[in-house]
Amino acid sequence: MDADSNLLSHLSSAGEFLRGNQMAEAGAEIAAALRISPSDVRALNLLGLLRFQSGQIDEAHTVYARLVSEHPADPALRLNLGLCELRRGQPEQAVVHLALVVRSEPDNLRALSYFGLSLLRAGRLAEARPVLQRAGQHELVAEVNQKLGTPNQPVEPLPVPEEPLLKPPRIAQPLAEEPQVPTAPPLTDILAATTVGQAPALFSLTGDGLLLVRVEGQVLLRSDGVVASIGTLDFVPLTSDGESEVLTDASSAMLFRAEGRGELLLSPQAGRFTPLSLANGEELLVVASALVCCSSSLLRKPVAAPRADGELHNLRLIGPGELVLHSVSALHAIVVRPGQSGYLDESCLLAWTAGVSVARDAWSDDDTDGNLVCSGHGHVLLSVASHRQ
Repeated sequence: MDADSNLLSHLSSAGEFLRGNQMAEAGAEIAAALRISPSDVRALNLLGLLRFQSGQIDEAHTVYARLVSEHPADPALRLNLGLCELRRGQPEQAVVHLALVVRSEPDNLRALSYFGLSLLRAGRLAEARPVLQRAGQHELVAEVNQKLGTPNQPVEPLPVPEEPLLKPPRIAQPLAEEPQVPTAPPLTDILAATTVGQAPALFSLTGDGLLLVRVEGQVLLRSDGVVASIGTLDFVPLTSDGESEVLTDASSAMLFRAEGRGELLLSPQAGRFTPLSLANGEELLVVASALVCCSSSLLRKPVAAPRADGELHNLRLIGPGELVLHSVSALHAIVVRPGQSGYLDESCLLAWTAGVSVARDAWSDDDTDGNLVCSGHGHVLLSVASHRQ
């Protein structure tokens, strides 16, 4: 028997043992498959499923996080990662992954059920109800109605998923060739959520909120907060003109270009990280001190907005690419509509979309009052407390 046939035999046997809840036998077959092909996606998927069904949720999460980072377009792998997040008590992070699955497979009732459950567990009741209704999860719809204080509405029954919630539905299926999907939450999803933060391929969060940065080529990042690094990495100070002037923010913490191959671990330092992605051509202006790291392709040209007591350095990021913001509290977004003006506390400002103009209040007699006026059309990202000293 050749290696490919031997591999398929072990995979088939492992799947049968898992279906029969024979964990020890399944583990032996999976181990044999991985000895033949250590990076085989089907074998790793089975390994994740074995750990999931054995109650080793953190270990299963590690497997699926790796698989999703390497194969971001596979909805089955992303679905399983979302289920791990649910079991780990991280419903907001599950929402990020399951939303992408539902977007690519809108008629997948299992994915709809898990997506609705994650929204419910995250407290996003109004969003959860129509999803659960469409998935035919009537008991969960009743739970949502009870929490919202609304009467139950009769709905047309739909087929209920054959498998119970929180069980990965696919075993050892070949990867489907699907169009690439974002490996981080899109900016539009970030703006729609009150709290976000989950693992793209380039930047991923650990269970306790540390940021893991994987460098394969170039990544831009701040020097503060790095607690460990491994690999063959060089760190070059980033300059605004490519030659001399070093970009600094109000706290004089520099941006560096990490080059090579390796990993870095960053601490939020009593704050929190929020990874997100920008679509092609999407622009975001970021307060320099709020940017932790980003794809090197995002930072094309730094721009500075004048302020009375000096310059507030803002970085213009242009997609596609991924970035991570830092704040000391939950990230929020407010909508700026044409013809209206908004007033902000400068210490809470993190970033704003390209259609928004942010300036100091011209009517204020106090140049140090910290009030900003925003106008235009788009969103402003802020946190409820200052992350700057």
